[in-house]
Amino acid sequence: MSYREYSEASEERGKIAQVMAGENATLHELDFQDVAISTNAVRTLKKAAVAVMQRFMPGSRPDKLTNSQAIAFFIDRVFWDQDTKGLILCADVADRSFCIPIPREHWHMKADLGTIQ
Repeated sequence: MSYREYSEASEERGKIAQVMAGENATLHELDFQDVAISTNAVRTLKKAAVAVMQRFMPGSRPDKLTNSQAIAFFIDRVFWDQDTKGLILCADVADRSFCIPIPREHWHMKADLGTIQ
């Protein structure tokens, strides 16, 4: 990652932190493959994905959206909020980011992350 890409990513994290978690929030980017979310969180993601698709993606078929597709919709960027211990999942659609918070009681880190080399 170049300095410019790092700087842009850092700036984006700062914007998301300020809007989603408060000005002094500390967010850490995670890989979605390392986390598991509750069925309640999946339902919330699906409702949010349908709403975004209906409003900002003409011609899409939100009525055909599966749970897996709804989850995939919101994993462009995943952040752990150090203060609340919640997650923030973000979808990038066109020039916008749509983020949704997942409270700490509705997610956890997967126990077996495999071998790290």
